[in-house]
Amino acid sequence: MIAAGVFELGLFWTCCLVVIAGALGAATVRNLFHAVLLLGLSLTGVAGLYLYLDAAYLACVQIVVYVGGVLVLILFATLFSADVMGSVQRAPRWLVATGLLAAAIAAGVATRIAQDALRTVSRGTAGPAHGVDAIGGPGPGIGELLLGPWLVPFLCAGVLLTVALIGAVATVKRFRRSPGARHG
Repeated sequence: MIAAGVFELGLFWTCCLVVIAGALGAATVRNLFHAVLLLGLSLTGVAGLYLYLDAAYLACVQIVVYVGGVLVLILFATLFSADVMGSVQRAPRWLVATGLLAAAIAAGVATRIAQDALRTVSRGTAGPAHGVDAIGGPGPGIGELLLGPWLVPFLCAGVLLTVALIGAVATVKRFRRSPGARHG
């Protein structure tokens, strides 16, 4: 019984490390193509976390939609619009400082969440999230929440992502048409 708990804990922390390593790698690597691949690694780690939570449907959706769909779209957009293997420019100092500040804030939030989770587990009051057991498992519970009270923010996020992608394509096209831009 103890060995099974240790294995599950090891699996959980392995998935967490894959997610964090992929995200940090995607944010810090200088090659854009490698950054996209590391983002895929991070998204795959999230699917592993869903499997750990016994949410096989969400894990499949994560792989099919995000890794198989969105990531491939980003990969094609990157390969068709940018000089992927070209020169690398150094980031401005203010951008590095902003990134470090964001990392410090994220570390603080993650520490606070971990402290609350450990406190809840040590008290023995841990239970399923709101909407999970009442509807019949994590998949239907999340779906009910997304299409119930969170429908408008869910749709706004989809519209925002679509507008951001269209804006990125328009910016790249304008950049490539400018007189000083290189054509490859």
